[in-house]
Amino acid sequence: MSDIVWAINPQKDHLSDLIQRMRRFASDTFAARDIAFRFSAPDAEADVRLGANLRREIFLVFKESVNNLVRHSRCEGAEIEFRMVDGSLLLRVSDDGKGFDAGAVSDGHGLASMRERARSVSGRLELVSRAGEGTTITLHIPL
Repeated sequence: MSDIVWAINPQKDHLSDLIQRMRRFASDTFAARDIAFRFSAPDAEADVRLGANLRREIFLVFKESVNNLVRHSRCEGAEIEFRMVDGSLLLRVSDDGKGFDAGAVSDGHGLASMRERARSVSGRLELVSRAGEGTTITLHIPL
């Protein structure tokens, strides 16, 4: 319920609000599984206003990425990088886990849903994974 309230609150339409929510979610989720993580994000000076829809879609892609990492990767460490590059937002979630065959057919809807969310905000989602080398999901969104 708190995600819904946060998502529709127009007072939370800043990049800094999104970063704070992402940090809290990552910390709670990774701590529960004893996964070490590093989270890097823009300083407060780089704060920009985001619309509610963009903020929600970024957060949901992030949340799905973290949940998939925790459920499937068997990793010991994760890295989250969120930054602005040439007028675009870049979100990268990576792990040092077991990886998987990204070309294999999957029963799940998570990756398809993340790709659709990226497209809905004129972004793109990239997935790189190799057995034994971990997984990296990168979301690029032009502002």
